[in-house]
Formats: sequence, C-alpha cells, structure tokens
Amino acid sequence: MGYGGRDKPVKSARAGFVEARLEELRRRWENATDEREKTEISEQIREWQAFRPEKSASSGGGRR
Repeated sequence: MGYGGRDKPVKSARAGFVEARLEELRRRWENATDEREKTEISEQIREWQAFRPEKSASSGGGRR
C-alpha cells in the first residue's frame, strides 16, 4: 500500500536531474566557440530531451 508513494520522489528526482542536465548543456551551447562543438552539444540536448517526462503527453494520451 505504501509503494505508490515511494515512486513519486523517484520520478520528480529524475525529472529534476534531466532538467538540470539540459540547462547545463544549453549554457555550454551558448558558450561554444565553434560550430562543431555546437553541433555535438545540440545532439546531446536532443538525446536528453527524450528522457524528459512529457506532461502534455501523459494528460492527453487517452484522447486519440
């Protein structure tokens, strides 16, 4: 019965970690000096965005 409450902190911690990583990558992208570095960081940003929990997708998932 207590298992449902234990899952919530893990999800919010994961979301916070992903958001922090994305923010760091965005700062690195802004400070990048050449296009190659910007391209590599952009790819990392796209990969990390795939891990981000989508709030709109979970709320609208049942309305197809």
